Amino acid sequence: MNSNKKITLIIFSMVTLLTLIIVALVAIGSRQSGYDSAKKRAYLTADIVKNTLTSHMINGNMNQRDVFLNSLERLRELNELWVIRSPRVSEQFGNSNFANETPRDEIDKQVLETGKEKVVVNESIKKANLRITIPYTASSADKPNCLSCHNAKEGEVLGAISLTFDIQEDRMSSIAILLNIIAIVILFLIFILIFISKKIKPYTTSFDYITEVLKQVHEGNYTIRAKEGILKEDKEAFMWLNEIIEKLETVLTGIEKNLTSFVHNRATNVNNDKLLTAKEIIEDISEIYNYKKTIETDLTKDDIYYRLIQVLKDKLEIKSFYIFEEDLQKDERKIIYAPKGKAPCCSIKKEIRELCRAQRTDNVISSETFPEVCRVASCEAPDDYTCIPFNINEQKAITIHILCEDKACIHHNKYQIGIIKKYLEETKPILESRILMDVLRERNLVDGLTGLYNRKYLDEFVDKTMPKELSHNTTYAVMFLDIDYFKMVNDTYGHDAGDAILQRLAKTMKSNITNNEFIVRFGGEEFLIVMRNPTHESAKELASRINSEFGKIVFNFNNESFSKTVSIGYAFYPEDTNQFWKCIKYADLCLYKAKETGRNRVIRFTKDILKNGEKEKY
Repeated sequence: MNSNKKITLIIFSMVTLLTLIIVALVAIGSRQSGYDSAKKRAYLTADIVKNTLTSHMINGNMNQRDVFLNSLERLRELNELWVIRSPRVSEQFGNSNFANETPRDEIDKQVLETGKEKVVVNESIKKANLRITIPYTASSADKPNCLSCHNAKEGEVLGAISLTFDIQEDRMSSIAILLNIIAIVILFLIFILIFISKKIKPYTTSFDYITEVLKQVHEGNYTIRAKEGILKEDKEAFMWLNEIIEKLETVLTGIEKNLTSFVHNRATNVNNDKLLTAKEIIEDISEIYNYKKTIETDLTKDDIYYRLIQVLKDKLEIKSFYIFEEDLQKDERKIIYAPKGKAPCCSIKKEIRELCRAQRTDNVISSETFPEVCRVASCEAPDDYTCIPFNINEQKAITIHILCEDKACIHHNKYQIGIIKKYLEETKPILESRILMDVLRERNLVDGLTGLYNRKYLDEFVDKTMPKELSHNTTYAVMFLDIDYFKMVNDTYGHDAGDAILQRLAKTMKSNITNNEFIVRFGGEEFLIVMRNPTHESAKELASRINSEFGKIVFNFNNESFSKTVSIGYAFYPEDTNQFWKCIKYADLCLYKAKETGRNRVIRFTKDILKNGEKEKY
C-alpha cells in the first residue's frame, strides 16, 4: 500500500471514528430526550389526576371519579392509567369498589412501601412503552392541606398513580433524525475522502518515489534515478537526490574498479552492492597489508609458509588443502603442508613441468570445470579439487591443492581464488628473499667439492636443531667413515684423482640414505653420517651397505684400474653416552679400531674399545 492510500486511510479512519462517536452521542441523547418527554407528560397527568381527585373529594362527588379516570385513558399516547390507594386511606375511607384503584403488580407495592417513583422501559423492534408509577404523599404544604382530610402523617404515602405511555412514535422520530444525520455524515466523509486524497497525493507520490529510489539504492542499484516531482519543491529535492546518487555511483564504481584489481575481482563475484563490495575489498586489502607486514619480519621460509597456512585456514576458511613446493631446476616437488587424514588427488613428485597441468599451463585447474580435466589427478568420490599454481622465481614455484567434498565447499572456494592469488603475490618477494637467504646459508653450510654438509652445519645442528628433536625423544646413531690409504692416491695419481674418489664416495652415501639421515664432510677423507631414530639393525645395515657398494667401484687413472675401501665406526646416542660430541668421539675410536684391525671393516662401539686409561677419561 502506497503512502497516499495509507495517509488517506488514517485520516479517514480518524474522521469516521469521530463521526461515529458523535452519531452515538446523538442517538443516546435523542433516546433520552424521548424518555424525558414521556416522563414530563406522566408528571403532568399525575398532577391533573391528583388535583381532580382532591376537587371531587371537596365537592363530595368521589363516587364519580371513575368517569374522570376512564376519560383520561382515551388520551393520545396514554395506554393505561390506574390509581392505587394506600392501606392508610382504605382504613379511613374504606376499600374502593373500582378495579383500577388496586395494586396490580410488585412495582405498585414497592412504590407504596418506599414512596419512590419507579420507571420501567419495555422496548422491542416493533414497539416501545414507558411505565412510570408516581407516589402521592401527605403534605401540609399542599393546597388544600392533605392532612386536613386524611388521617396521615407528614410525608406518608397516600397512594400512587401508574401510567403506561406508547413512545414508539418518539423513537421513530429519533431514528429518522439519526438516519438523516448518518446520511449527511456519510456524504461528508465521502467528500472528505476525495478531498484529502487529491490534496495529499502530490506529497505522498513524491514520498513514494523517494522511498522506492532509496530502497533500490539500499539494495545496491545505483543506476536508479528519481522521477521528476509535481510540486516545485519536489523537483528541487529530486534533482539533488539524483545528483547524490550519481556521484555515489561514480565514486563507488571508481573505487570498485581500482581496488578490485588488488584482489582479482574476488568480492564483485559475491556481492552486487558496490558499497558493500568496496567495504569487503578494503577489509581484504587491510588484512593483506597486515599479513605482509608480519611476514616481512619472519626470519625463515618455514615461518612464511606457516603464516600462509594460517591465512588459508582461519581467514579464508579453506578446510582441506595441500601446499606443494616445486623445484623447477630439479623438476620435483615436496609437500609443505598436508591436512590430517586427507590424501591429495595429485600424488606426482617428479616431472612436474610435464605432468602437472596447473604448472604446465600456469592456470587454475578445477575438476568442476571438466570431467578428468587433469588426467594425472584422481580423487575418491565425492571429492573435487582445485589447483592454484604460482611461480616464485625461475627456480621455485608453489601449488595450492584444495579439496572439497560438496558443492557448498566448491562454491565458497571458487570466490577465494582471487584473494589467494593476492596473498601469494604479496608473499612472493619476501619468500623469494628468504629462499635466496636459504641458498646462501646452505652454500655456507655445504662442502664445495662433495655437495655434502660441512662442519659448520654440524655445529648449527647440535646447537639449534638437536634440542628441538630431543624434546620429542629422538635418538641418533653417528657413523665415522674414512677412505683407506687415501693419501697414497693423492701421492700416486694426484689430487684430481683424490677429489674424484671423494665425490664418488659422496654420491654412494647419498644414494643410500633417506630423509632421516644427513652426511657431513668432517675433514679431508673423513665423513660423518647422522641417523635419526635408528635401530641396531638399521644402523649396521646402512654402514655395511655403503662399505660394500663403495668397495665394488673400479677407478681408472693413468691407465691403471683399482678399487678403494672405507672403514666405518659407529656409536649410539644416548645409548652409549649422554653427550653427543662424546658419541662422535666413540665413533671415531671405532673407526681407528677398524683401521688397526685390517681396514675395510664396520665396527660398532662397545666399552671394550676404550683402553684402560681412556675408560677413566671417557
